[in-house]
Amino acid sequence: MPSAPALVRSDEERMRQLHWEGWTALDGGMPEWDLRSFVERLHRRYHGRIVSLLERWRKDWMKPDRKDTGPGASRPGGLVARRVSEELKDTGIFVYAAHPSQADDADDDKCSGPRWYVTCTEAVMKHYDGPGMAPLPPLELQDLLWPFDRDRTQPWLTELGWTEVPENSEPQIMHADICSSSAPEPRKAGRGRYHHFVWKTNPDEVCTTNIVPGAFTEGCAEWEHYDKWTVAKARALIFDSEMLHRGGRTAPGVGWTTSLTLQVCSGSGWSALQERVGANLMWYTQPLGWQEGDAVDVFVEKGWHRAIVTRRGKNRSYSVVLSACNTCLKNVSDCKIRYRQAPEGMLKADLSSAFPVGSRVEALSEDTWHAAKVVRRNADGTYRVVWRGDKSFTDAVMGSHLRASTDSGKSNTPSESSSTRTSSRTRGRSNSGERTDRTAVKRRKVCAAKGRELFSRGFVQLEDGLPREWRDWPIFDFLEVCFDVYNDLVVRELELLRDFWVPCKGSEQRHGAFAAAKVSERLEPFGIAIYSPAPSMSESQPYQPTGPRWYVSVTSAAMRYWKEAAPAAPPAVLEAVGVHASERGGLLQARGLGWALAPGSSNPQALHADIWGVGAFKRPGDRTRWPHVLWKRKASELCTTEIVPGGFTQGQVSEEHFEALEQARAPAVVLDSEALHRGAVTPSPSSSEASGWKSTLSLELCTPSGFAAWEDFSTAGTTKDPDSPLDWRMLPFSSMDAEARRTPAASSFKSPRELPPAPWEQPAGKAKLRQEQRAWELAG
Repeated sequence: MPSAPALVRSDEERMRQLHWEGWTALDGGMPEWDLRSFVERLHRRYHGRIVSLLERWRKDWMKPDRKDTGPGASRPGGLVARRVSEELKDTGIFVYAAHPSQADDADDDKCSGPRWYVTCTEAVMKHYDGPGMAPLPPLELQDLLWPFDRDRTQPWLTELGWTEVPENSEPQIMHADICSSSAPEPRKAGRGRYHHFVWKTNPDEVCTTNIVPGAFTEGCAEWEHYDKWTVAKARALIFDSEMLHRGGRTAPGVGWTTSLTLQVCSGSGWSALQERVGANLMWYTQPLGWQEGDAVDVFVEKGWHRAIVTRRGKNRSYSVVLSACNTCLKNVSDCKIRYRQAPEGMLKADLSSAFPVGSRVEALSEDTWHAAKVVRRNADGTYRVVWRGDKSFTDAVMGSHLRASTDSGKSNTPSESSSTRTSSRTRGRSNSGERTDRTAVKRRKVCAAKGRELFSRGFVQLEDGLPREWRDWPIFDFLEVCFDVYNDLVVRELELLRDFWVPCKGSEQRHGAFAAAKVSERLEPFGIAIYSPAPSMSESQPYQPTGPRWYVSVTSAAMRYWKEAAPAAPPAVLEAVGVHASERGGLLQARGLGWALAPGSSNPQALHADIWGVGAFKRPGDRTRWPHVLWKRKASELCTTEIVPGGFTQGQVSEEHFEALEQARAPAVVLDSEALHRGAVTPSPSSSEASGWKSTLSLELCTPSGFAAWEDFSTAGTTKDPDSPLDWRMLPFSSMDAEARRTPAASSFKSPRELPPAPWEQPAGKAKLRQEQRAWELAG
């Protein structure tokens, strides 16, 4: 089939093509939109993990879910979808089986494979729970989608997420997203009401959706439609949800393919939608509209005037205050409000320069610079920023009131000679700058208190998990993406070597050391190395090792990804993990980046300290040198590390330390690596678990004073050894540029579903490997 004709660029022609033929391409890609950023952020975080889970249950791909009646349960992939959704509990993300793949010449009931859809509607409802509204599309999209006032009055967001399609899949079954042969209010010719955005995150990729232009058949596909389909190739496109379409074929060898999607309903289509969609799905829809504090233009007396939204009424009309005269207008409808545009006669602002969306900046308010982040660029050259202190926002901030972030975490008073003038904040959900200042001061005090607790007790628990402001640091997303992509692969490789976990007789190697070395050899091309830390130990005399534990290091992968230096840490992190004030301008490094792994039914780990200073570099009395952040990948799980409060003993262990152990019970924990601690018991696998393996993500930091001890060879527990075959390089954090701050996507990492078969999978290979183990462990 040929590709669809090239895009006609006239706005009028694009509108005609969308509403009469049922589709149009967005030749510039998906425009900037808060909802686009939201789903892309979730996609970066969860795509790799979801693919790994889908691969785990590949043998069950064709099975429906006979225990559930939710969307897609009866389709191929329904059973696996439910299992993956259970793994994603409490994330606001659900997976369901989409219309399956099917060869064009196959019988109606013969499907060739599953496809899945990942919906984020619950997550987006939680995210915008405060304002009660999701952000409207940009003006150029509103004009395209909703040419009549009734269409753009009280529109709705109906779906948000992405597709997951295995490689070498046949095209999807032809279908329409929204259809009913018996419901009232059929679609009017030339007036679309339910629209579906599709786009790719990679600018080098294009969507390949198959469409049947003009086929508004209430979902009924005849043979003639299979003769009329065409490929809508574009980086982004919009199609009518009532038109016949399908996902395209995927080629062999390309890996999983994914497209992001967003669906909206016009105000005029809302009542008809309720007749076509079940009440359980309607619950997940969310209104699109304006929130208090939005900088807008309002149509008054035959012209557009700048204004600020001050209130939303129960009937979804708005109160606004005109900026020029401070006049309040009430009962203003959606169709009389638009995003802030450049004034007539003024050239539209150049949005390719200055501060891009996502930039960390400092914004001037009441003569003081405050840390903020750009979340929107208005067409008149002003900005919308979110304040780091309390996460509220201010819209219409002038570019002259922004400057690049120094990332120092301090507010700076401009000099008297500065020509920059004070701007008052119009705050979303905040009445004045005073509240922000108090909140920021309070948070700094909390961070400082945690830093002091870490120094004195050796650990601090983060009961709510990693704080939101910590998430501004891409290192956390990087590690989570690596975990999602590689963890199952690492576990499978270690399981293959289970017969080699115990050292051979006469060996002084730790349990699991040989297995770690062999898996590291196979994963080295991906920047992955496996180490064997302190083993699990029996809890009664004679206190012997009972099994291995491992540390999966992705430090090398991080060095490859960020090359010279990774992004600098936010000030909130530095303070909370105990980095001394005098060292916060110095070079912070990661001496370890990865996750701990322990098989099910493991005894507690040997009590130990990771690293400590010796000689002239013994632990100082005023700072933490090697902070260690631990957290769980699943929000519902807790870290259970056991720590000896104040156990700074230079690694020495006695009976009294076991009696003093306290167990952490929080989604995230920060340790001082000089304190005694150990991994806790791992329970036996439950009936729903395949193996019971437990993991904890880990970021081990090294401050400038810690690095000085390391370089002086004045540490124990872990010591710099130039002759060691292990890679002890550290990852520096110093880069501040936007490119370095990008959040990695799962597609950034090459990961096969399976490595080539290992020789030891066969009996002869195992016998040879046993000989290699003895030679390796007893050498020297």
